[in-house]
Amino acid sequence: MRSDLRTLPIRLAPLPGEPLDSWLEALAQRSMVDFREILVALGLHRRHRGSIPDHTLFLRPEEAEPAATASGLSVDQLHAMTLRQYDQQALLLHRDRRSVIRMQLWGRSGSRYCPPCLRERDGRWLLRWRLPWAFACTQHRLLLAHECPGCDQRPRHGRISLYRDVPPRHCSTSLQRSDPYCRKDLAQAPAVHVPTDSPVLAAQEWINSLLLKIENREAGDPGPEMRIAFEDLRALASWSLRRAAPGDFEGLGEHIEQACQDHQGDGQFSPNAAAVAAGSLTRATKILRHPMSDHSLAVLRDLLDRDDTALDLMPPGEVHKRWRKHSPQLQQAIWRAMDSRLSTVERLRYRSCTLQPRPPLRSDKVIAERSHQIPQLLWRGWTVRLLPEAGRRIIRFRAALSVALLLPGWSLRRFDPLIDMLHDQEHPDVHYMLTKLARGHKAALPVLCSIAEHLDGGSCPIDYERRRTTVSTDLLPTTTWLDICADTNTHPGTQTRELVMRRYLYQRLTGSHHRQAPGPLQVTTPAQEAMLAAVPFALTAPLLNALDEYAVNYLRSKGIDGEPPVWEPPAHLGLDLPLHQEADDAQVKHAHRLICAGGIRPMLAAEQMEVPLEYLRFIFETQPPLTPRPPRRRTSAERQSTRSPRTRLAAAQSRRRSQKELSEDFLRRAYLTERKSIRKISAETSFPRSTVRDRLKQTGLLALPRPGRGAINEEWLGEQYGNHGRSLADIAAELKISPTEVGRRARALGIELRPPGGRQIMGPAELASVPAILRPALADRRSWDRLHRFQEAMKHRTVTEAAGQLGLRQAVLSLQISRLEADLGFRLHTRPRRGEALQVTSDGQAVLEALAVMQPPENATLVRKCHTS
Repeated sequence: MRSDLRTLPIRLAPLPGEPLDSWLEALAQRSMVDFREILVALGLHRRHRGSIPDHTLFLRPEEAEPAATASGLSVDQLHAMTLRQYDQQALLLHRDRRSVIRMQLWGRSGSRYCPPCLRERDGRWLLRWRLPWAFACTQHRLLLAHECPGCDQRPRHGRISLYRDVPPRHCSTSLQRSDPYCRKDLAQAPAVHVPTDSPVLAAQEWINSLLLKIENREAGDPGPEMRIAFEDLRALASWSLRRAAPGDFEGLGEHIEQACQDHQGDGQFSPNAAAVAAGSLTRATKILRHPMSDHSLAVLRDLLDRDDTALDLMPPGEVHKRWRKHSPQLQQAIWRAMDSRLSTVERLRYRSCTLQPRPPLRSDKVIAERSHQIPQLLWRGWTVRLLPEAGRRIIRFRAALSVALLLPGWSLRRFDPLIDMLHDQEHPDVHYMLTKLARGHKAALPVLCSIAEHLDGGSCPIDYERRRTTVSTDLLPTTTWLDICADTNTHPGTQTRELVMRRYLYQRLTGSHHRQAPGPLQVTTPAQEAMLAAVPFALTAPLLNALDEYAVNYLRSKGIDGEPPVWEPPAHLGLDLPLHQEADDAQVKHAHRLICAGGIRPMLAAEQMEVPLEYLRFIFETQPPLTPRPPRRRTSAERQSTRSPRTRLAAAQSRRRSQKELSEDFLRRAYLTERKSIRKISAETSFPRSTVRDRLKQTGLLALPRPGRGAINEEWLGEQYGNHGRSLADIAAELKISPTEVGRRARALGIELRPPGGRQIMGPAELASVPAILRPALADRRSWDRLHRFQEAMKHRTVTEAAGQLGLRQAVLSLQISRLEADLGFRLHTRPRRGEALQVTSDGQAVLEALAVMQPPENATLVRKCHTS
C-alpha cells in the first residue's frame, strides 16, 4: 500500500464501545496489511518524544481530521473510540505527556479483558476495559483478567511498535529480541466466576450506568457531578484498602477476600488485580448507593476507629477540609458515622444525629434570626414530647432546651453567647441537661435539629424577642380581668389570683422565664412558682378563649398585628421518632374526669394515669374542660378573713351588666336631658348609686353642665367664690341646686377649691393689708387660733406648760404649731433638750412681731381664755 493513499479502499465500521487501537488492528487484519501501513495511511505514524503515542488516549485535531478523511469515519466517531470522552470525569489525561495521570481518579495504563468477550468479538476489545472502574463482565459473570497468562504482563501496556504483527486477541507484549512478542492467546486465559447474586456484579452495573451517562453526554461537557461520584468511589475504595482487616470483604468470594488481604498498596494508586479493585469498589459502591444505611454507617465507623488506632485522628471540623472535593452526601455519611464519638454539643452543631449532617455556619446571622423565634422556655407541647421518663426540673429543662435549639449550625464550641441571646439573668446548665437528655431519650437531639431546621425556614409567625420588649406590666388590668370573669362565669378570686393570671398570660404570650418578667409580673418565691404552675388546671375553654381574644387585641394595640397569641412547631417533626404519643380523646376525658369531676389533685391524677404532671398541664392548656375545677375547701380562718367567694364575681357581673344597660345614650338622656338625679336613676335601674356615678364618670357626663334651672355663669361663680369668699353652700342656696353640683362645676371650670374647714376669713382686699409673712398661714377660720396659740406658747418655758395654761393637751398644741410651720414653710422655734427652755427662731420672731401689730378679723375664731392651774 502506498503511503500517499488518500482514502482506505476497505472500510470497517467500529463495534460499539471499541477502542481505537483495537479497531486499527482489526482494520489492518481485514485489509491484510501491516499495522504500520494502517497508521501511515491514517497519518498516525508520527512519533512523539521518540515513540509512537497511544492514540487510544486521545487524538489531537491535526490527527483526527486526516484520519477521518482517510477512514471515512467522522471526527466524533474517532474521538468516541478514545479515552477523551472520560477525561475530567472518570479519569484525568495529561495533554503534554499524552498519558493518564495516576495520582488522581485511580488512573492506570494498560487494559483488563474478558476472555469470552474476546472470543465472541473475534479479538476486538472494549474501551471500558482500560478504565480502573472495570473489574467484572456482567454478561459472562466473570472477573476481568488483568494480565497475560503467558508473560504475566498487563496487556496493551508499554510502547507501541509500528512493526508488530500479532492477531488482535493475542498478547503483543515484547519479550526478547529474537521473538519480540508474547503471542499468547488471551481468549483462552482463565477467569474467576462470579455468582449471579453477587454484590460485585451489582456494583459493576451501577458503575456502568455512570459511565453510560458520560458516554451519552455531548463532547466537552465536564460533568462535575460525575467527577465527584468517581472521586467518592476512589476515596472510599482506597480507604477500604488502606485499613483492610480480615472479614471486610466477606461475602464477595474467597478469591476477592484473599486478594484484598494480600494487597500491599496503600490505596493511593489503582490496584492492578481486578479482584482487588472488585472488592474495594464494591464496598465503596454500597456506601455511596445507600450512605445513611446501617451497614454503610457501620463500615465508616470501623474505618474511623482504625484511623484512630493508626493515630490518624480526624475531628469533625476536618471532614469538610479533607473531603472538600467529594459529594455532600459522603461528607454527611462520615459525620453521621462520627456521631457516637462526638459530645452532645458537637452532635447538635454538626447535626450528626440527623440524616443530613453538615458543618456549622460561617455566619451567625441565621442563629440570631432563629433566636427571635424561640421562647425562653421551650414550648409546653415539645417539653412533654422530649421529657425523659425519669423527668427533670421542668423550668430548668425548658430553659436549657430553648438554648439548645440555637446550637445546630452554631460556629463556636462554647454556647455562652447563645445563653445571652435568650436570657438576661438566668444561666441554665445546657451541657448537663443535654447530656442527661441524650442518655435518657435518644430521639431528643434529632428532634431539636428538626425544629431548628423548621424555624430557619421562616415558618414561625411569632417574634418572641419583640414580644419580650413590648408586653409590659399594663397587661390584663383589673377591670378587664373582671369583665372576662363576668362573661365566662369565672370566679375572679382575690387580688393574688388576679396577679397569678396576669403572670400566666405574660408567660403564655412571651414564652419568658418567670424570673425575668418585668416588675410585679416577676416570680421570686417557690410559692409563687407553685401557684403559676397550677394555673392550667384552673382554665376552662371559655376562659382560655377570652384570654386569647384579649391577647390578640392587646398585641394589636402594641403594634403587633397578624400574630397568633400562641404557636408551637408542628408535631409531625417528630413522627418518625419514638416520642411520647399525642393525647387521644379517651386520655383527655379521663384527665378531666379525675381532676374536674372527681376533685383529685393533679399530682395524684398523674400517678394514676402513669404520665408526667407536665403532660396533664399540656392537656388542660390545649384542651381545657368546659367546667372549672372545684375550689379547694377553705379553713375557718380563711373563711373569717376573706369575703364571700361570690362577692367579686357578683360585683364583676353587675359592673359588666351596667356597661350594657347604662349606656352613654341612656345616661345622656336621663341625666342631662331629663335632669334626673343619680339617686333617681339608681332607683329606676336597680343599680347602686356608686355604679351609676362610676358610669357617669367613665362616659364624661358627670363634668358636663346640666341645662335648666340654676345655670351657672363662669365669671359670676369665680367672683362670688374667689373674690368675695362665699361658700359653696351659699352659692348653691341662691341657685337652688346642691353644693356638690356647684363644686363639680367649679372644678370643671378650673377654679381651685378651698380646703375643708369653713369659708375664707378674709377677702382679697383685706388679705393685702396683712404682712406677707403671715399670709400663707391664713387659710381658714382656725388660722388665727393657731397663730395666737403660738404667740401665747412662746411666753412659756415649755410647750407642756403652755398647753396647761391654754387648757389643751401637749400633743394638740404641738400638732397645731407643726401645722403652722408647714403652712409658713419654716421653723418657728427650736426643739429644746430636756431641761432647756423654748427658743424662738429668727423666722418665729418675725411672726411674733407681725402678730403684735395685727388684729384678728371679726369672723375669726378667738383664742380660748387661759385657764390657771
